[in-house]
Amino acid sequence: MLSDTDKKIMEIISKQLLITKAELARKLNKEEYDGTEVNVSRLIELGYISEVESLGTCLVITQKGIRALKDL
Repeated sequence: MLSDTDKKIMEIISKQLLITKAELARKLNKEEYDGTEVNVSRLIELGYISEVESLGTCLVITQKGIRALKDL
């Protein structure tokens, strides 16, 4: 079961498609979410998001993540 923070992270990444961890943290802090690193690590382990190298390390949503987000 995904937490509200997990869902919010996946929604943000699905809208932007490519985002750095710093950008993600800034977007989440505006909405008063903390502990983003733990949530990101968990979503990577579940296969919902992935890290890619593109001018630094960025996060992208996977096909599995897109399907899981649609099922919510």
